[in-house]
Amino acid sequence: MVLLTHSDANFYTEVFIQMNSYPTWWNTTITVYNKYEDPQTLVVRWFRHVLTNCFWKYSGDKVVIGNTVLESNAITCRIPKSDKYKPKHEWVTIPNDKMGNYFTLGVGDLIFKGKVEDTIDEYTSGHRANDVTAKYKELQGCIEIQYVIDNTTGGRGQEHYHVRGL
Repeated sequence: MVLLTHSDANFYTEVFIQMNSYPTWWNTTITVYNKYEDPQTLVVRWFRHVLTNCFWKYSGDKVVIGNTVLESNAITCRIPKSDKYKPKHEWVTIPNDKMGNYFTLGVGDLIFKGKVEDTIDEYTSGHRANDVTAKYKELQGCIEIQYVIDNTTGGRGQEHYHVRGL
């Protein structure tokens, strides 16, 4: 809310500005690729969704055990609550021609930092999931989802989906 006053009169006007209630550092655009394998035909399809106002954090960790160094490169992504989100068990029941209207977040799905327009097609060389992820992996710009936490049921903080992956 912004309060405006006028110096010549005793009145005020309230102006309500709809703002994104998420922190300002939630300013990353991401592209989610959802994998669907038809249980009858075993054909694999990928559905692409571009989402805005997300949080993206790369963390590289090293652990030294004796003379051995273990490295872990993980990325955390937080995605604002959306009407277009469906839990994986619901998303897979949507008819194929409607799946593109919704997104899900499941183990094995892919997230790319930024707006990515690549097509993933497991049956075309150069366009398979491994080919597309290799293109962005070195730039710390993609993850394969390892786990998802749904933080949209109230509580403290902003409602969002917490995703972590490698």
